[in-house]
Amino acid sequence: MSNTDAQVKPRVLTPKPLLRHTFSINPPSQQSPSTSAEAYVPTPEEIADALWRSKMQSLNKDSMFVSRPAAEWVDEASRLGDPVPLWGGSVWFEHEVCCLFADTNVGKSILAVQIADEIAAEGHRVVYFDFEMSAKQFQMRYTDTDTGECHKFSPNLMRVEVNPERGMSYDIVKVAGAMRDHVNLHKADVMIIDNISWLCNETENGEAAGQLMQILIGMKREMDLSILVLAHTPKRGVASPLTQNSLAGSKKIANFMDSIFAIGRDMTALPHGRYLKQIKVRSAPIEYHDGNVLKMCIEKRDKMLRFSHTDSTDIESNLIGEPDRDALRRQRYAKIAELKREGLSLRQIADRVGLSKSSVERALMHPC
Repeated sequence: MSNTDAQVKPRVLTPKPLLRHTFSINPPSQQSPSTSAEAYVPTPEEIADALWRSKMQSLNKDSMFVSRPAAEWVDEASRLGDPVPLWGGSVWFEHEVCCLFADTNVGKSILAVQIADEIAAEGHRVVYFDFEMSAKQFQMRYTDTDTGECHKFSPNLMRVEVNPERGMSYDIVKVAGAMRDHVNLHKADVMIIDNISWLCNETENGEAAGQLMQILIGMKREMDLSILVLAHTPKRGVASPLTQNSLAGSKKIANFMDSIFAIGRDMTALPHGRYLKQIKVRSAPIEYHDGNVLKMCIEKRDKMLRFSHTDSTDIESNLIGEPDRDALRRQRYAKIAELKREGLSLRQIADRVGLSKSSVERALMHPC
């Protein structure tokens, strides 16, 4: 070694900040003589970090779970689009499992069919599993009683009912498999189930409800579906506000739902007054809460029994309670008289107010 070589001071390397997984360690044989002395040597902590990430990626590939740093989840999700409303603004978003519940005869199926028809007209392919009405009952609900004309549903809306030659199975796994077949056949991106008791006749049993919800969530993820499930409420007082506890099998069902909304009777506008209230929302702030419920009513328009609203809202406590029967009779007569002045027939008026033709005739002969 010469004196000149002996006086050369060793070069001090200043490590640069590195992101995880940005370095590689090449064997000495792959390093060129001119760069081997300058190659950055990772710290033991960085080596351990790289090994940890490699193990995490391997585990994520084979495990039923995927784990990543929370910051990475947020960073990746920030590049995705925001949730897209499917119906009702903040009521139901695309790719959610949503629940609509109400008391018997409040109009769950009427609203669900209306939702199905509206989103089908927007281009979504909808499969509606109808376990409530027969084909004749369905037809009568959407036919003008005077002209015999039927409502023209969107061709994107498919209605499914139980095959009378095969009957209904109460094996939830078999039922789900049959539903998958029809969703795949029609290339649907929206599935509506009317109602949940036909999928599992023990929905108020925690174990059965939990199994049902796991299957629905699995279908949502596997098939990229938006799902609406109808459910009923147990017996409740007319003066009670709608809450999560109003849903039959509430704990197991509600915990798994992305969103929940309900319909209640507007006792100040019977017989057709209703209101809509959101119970649970994950993708947006709740818009229709107990201090701001959406007032609605049921009417037959364009040959279709449907909900209508004027965007008016009210406090829920103002709309519930025991009704004033005399006031309701006067209100009903006023509506009948108004429709008569508009030139509607007795049958048309009966359809509008939800009474029989003879009741309408008696009301006009004996006003309040």
